[in-house]
Amino acid sequence: MAYISYLELPKHWGLQQGDVVLLTSDIMQLMFTAVRNGERFDRDAFLDAILGVIGQEGTLLIPTFNWDFCHGVPFDYHKTPCKTGALGGFALGRADFRRTLHPLYSFAVAGKDQQLLCDMQNTSSFGADSPFGYLERCHAKNVIIGIHYTDCFTFVHHCEEVCGVNTYRFQKTFTGQYIDAEGHESTRSYSMLVRSYELYLETDLTLIGEKMEEAGAAKLIFLNEIPYRIVDLAAAAPVICDDILHNASRGICKHKNQ
Repeated sequence: MAYISYLELPKHWGLQQGDVVLLTSDIMQLMFTAVRNGERFDRDAFLDAILGVIGQEGTLLIPTFNWDFCHGVPFDYHKTPCKTGALGGFALGRADFRRTLHPLYSFAVAGKDQQLLCDMQNTSSFGADSPFGYLERCHAKNVIIGIHYTDCFTFVHHCEEVCGVNTYRFQKTFTGQYIDAEGHESTRSYSMLVRSYELYLETDLTLIGEKMEEAGAAKLIFLNEIPYRIVDLAAAAPVICDDILHNASRGICKHKNQ
């Protein structure tokens, strides 16, 4: 197949005007492939290409997660770095992106619902009132570039929380210093589903990925020999919850000795 310019790639993802898109990516593969084919990868141009496809009625979210708050490090809205890839940190430097408020699971957001998302006051990381709940309600498309589900599909924790899983994860509250967008410092508490390490479990989303694809909630395509997984999060949620409730979570977690 002929090389597709990285600026044309978003047109091949099945996106529509007005879509809500969660972008999870390893842009190193994109960069290397572009260079090998005589292009210079421009992150601004790539983000503009995605925003151009979804239009003014669309919304783009990029993870900017950071878990230092769990270890007693103050969260600074403007200074706490993104630990989930270079593109999220880069987006935070653009004038058209803003960061959501949660100190653990924040997103860089641009587009129609930016204000809605940046006004969310959720204390739970994955609850129905969080950006993850919004992604489900809005039939968001999670575009996963060059990464396997196991390494990045955080939405599964939202399903674990709303389904009430209590066999291998539990809610834990973390309290620390929070510096908001105006520079005001306060003590705040936030919660997150955490895994019980005593159970010796590891995350493995291979099976749940296959189930989502079989159900038509996700698809795997290859562009320039790079894998792209496109997940309709609203359609994926019942598939994931069914596995959680009826399959003893083997599609999500397994014992390390299995």
